Amino acid sequence: MSLPFTTLDVFTSKRYVGNPLAVIRVTTATPLTEEQKQKLATEFNLSESVFLYQPDKDGVAVYDIFTPRSRISFAGHPTIGTVCYIANHPHQWHDVLKLKTQAGIVEFTYDQATKMATVEVPQAVYTHKARLPHPLPGRETNPTDSDTVPLVSIVKGMAFNLVPMKTLEALGSVSAGLLPYEKVYAREYLDAGSGWDVGMTGTFYYCDLGVDPDDTPGQRRLLRTRSLGSREDPGTGSASSALCSYLALREGPEKSSGPFEFHLVQGVEMGRRCDLFVKVQRTEDGKGVEKVWLSGTAVEVMDGTVAV
Repeated sequence: MSLPFTTLDVFTSKRYVGNPLAVIRVTTATPLTEEQKQKLATEFNLSESVFLYQPDKDGVAVYDIFTPRSRISFAGHPTIGTVCYIANHPHQWHDVLKLKTQAGIVEFTYDQATKMATVEVPQAVYTHKARLPHPLPGRETNPTDSDTVPLVSIVKGMAFNLVPMKTLEALGSVSAGLLPYEKVYAREYLDAGSGWDVGMTGTFYYCDLGVDPDDTPGQRRLLRTRSLGSREDPGTGSASSALCSYLALREGPEKSSGPFEFHLVQGVEMGRRCDLFVKVQRTEDGKGVEKVWLSGTAVEVMDGTVAV
């Protein structure tokens, strides 16, 4: 048995940069076990691979997301890539109105003029009690007064240590996450019994560069970021959504509910620049996150079949 696949570079409009993704198409006539999907994702060895199923009668298509090590409940880069793939093959996927993953239903739009996909992240922002030490304490590297960093989940199964860095030089100096490779999936620092004590714990470094010069109204913030978990990831939509939610919640009450807009540039140090755009809407009281939107582009790179 063989299945068709397409690879895309996500969060870019240029091939061979961005974050690679494999979209593997599955039909009801070719059911796959969890073990088979995991073996295929391990074989592709990309940060994530997607198994996309035909939509049901309501236009909802299931997409399963796997890393080379495990299934995950949600991730931004495979979601944006899947939306772009569907939108560019309307003769085959015109019935798809929504996507569904373990984290919930994902609504999306696609702008044919800009080739920009936008998804509403099925967020459930949660801040864990644990705070790990900042890896580079001191005024030259850490722009905050705290020697520890927050640990935030964007959905159950995806948690990130959010590490501020004062300069691009400090950002470029890091070479590993706060957790060693073997503890990324150990759930050691996630709140036990909370329901959020599942999945992976990554590390997301960021440097706030102020107002985005490409934003004419001058309201969008520009962030340079790096994501390190079991490997360095060129473009991480889930971590970006967690970070922007955290930053939006730290804005003063005078900013009301938002929305707060961010442009994140990631993967530069890897030679695979990604451009991610996040918008966060707070609740009316400013104490919670109501909605998160993630936007990006993608370009197809290769097609083929993979044996099962």
